[in-house]
Parts: sequence; structure tokens; C-alpha cells
Amino acid sequence: MDDDDYDDGVYPVFEGIDFGRIHTLFRSLSLFDDMYLNMQGMNIALIDQFITECEYALLQEYIDIEKTPLDTAMFVSAQSQMWIFALYELLRTWRSRINKLIKWKENGGIAQVLKNIEKDRLNLAAHFRKSHLEKLRDDPAFVDALQSDSKLLDGVFSMTAAIRINLAKHEIQGKDNSIPRAPGYGRINPWYGALNFEIEHKDNSFEYINRRDIAEALRKIEIPNRES
Repeated sequence: MDDDDYDDGVYPVFEGIDFGRIHTLFRSLSLFDDMYLNMQGMNIALIDQFITECEYALLQEYIDIEKTPLDTAMFVSAQSQMWIFALYELLRTWRSRINKLIKWKENGGIAQVLKNIEKDRLNLAAHFRKSHLEKLRDDPAFVDALQSDSKLLDGVFSMTAAIRINLAKHEIQGKDNSIPRAPGYGRINPWYGALNFEIEHKDNSFEYINRRDIAEALRKIEIPNRES
């Protein structure tokens, strides 16, 4: 891409965004052959495109009327926060499953867990869990893939967790009895319209993170190639 294809030299303009990449990333990760996890990954990718369109529309309206369009800004803020919460829950659920699988592998619990799951023969979700346990039992490389994939998304998960605590819990991550300044209040980013939320850290430093930061961080992750 040329420099003109980027809003601020960092993020691509709307026409240059590969909106399919987030779902492609999720589908490449361990455990996302589970239809229900995959559905949630697809939802994250689909809504990302919708909200990105809303963010650019918000910025254009802000420029046109030369003041904050409150109704539009509140709508974009609500959509952005719900997307962040949904992504956090998907990543938390996925990472939790990985941790459990590795724990069962280490303590020899696979056989017992399989025995319990096999009792629920009409449950399609249980079928996917069973297939992962069998792969864990039979494929020595599967543990390495689980650990590698989890590590691959460590940065995005940390970013999402930090902003989620501010938005949902009105707290500062790692700081007990903390009261962050203006939790949930966002300002319009002048390049691409996403709402910048202030994130305070336990060392009293702070930074601004917006939903687009997280989406682009996902798109920049190198997709694992399991065939090599």
C-alpha cells in the first residue's frame, strides 16, 4: 500500500481494510474447529466492519457540524463497548479451555474427562470437546500448538482485558479500590472516528486505547500455518 492508503500512517483507510482477516485468524487457531467458538469469532469479524463504518460516519458528521454529534457518538460508544466485551469473553473462554486441556494432559485426567463427556452423546458441543481431548491424547504436537496459539494472542488479550476493566468494572487493572477517571467516556479519534478511552495503569501512568486499535492488532497477527 502507498502512504495515501493509511489514515495516520499506521492504520489503513476503510477501503484498504481486510475485514475477512479477523475471522480467518480465528479459524486458523487451535480449538476453533468447534462450530460454536467459530460462530463467535465470525460475529466479532462481522460486527467489526459495521462498527468501523459507524466510526468513519461519526468522524464525518463531527467535521461537518463542527461539534460532537451526541446521539451518534453515544451509539458508536455503545457498539464499541459491546464489541470489546464480546471479544474479551471469547478470548477468555478460549484461553480457559486451553489451560484446562493442558492441565488434564499434565495430571493424567484425559481418560476420566473423556468418560464423562461420552455420556452426553446427543450434545454437539460435547462432540467438539471430545475431539479436542482425543487429539490431545493422540497427538504430541497438539500441546505445543495450544501453547503457541495462546501466546500469539497474549498482547491482544492483555489490551482487551485492560480496557474491559475500565469500561465494565470502573476499576484500574491490578490496583485495588481504585477509581479511574471518567470510565467509559470516549473522545473521537481525529483520524478514523473510533472513540479513544483513557486507560489508567496501577503505576499512575495512562494511555488511550480505542476499539480500532484492538481490531487492527488482531489483523496484524501472523496466521499460523499448520501445514509447515
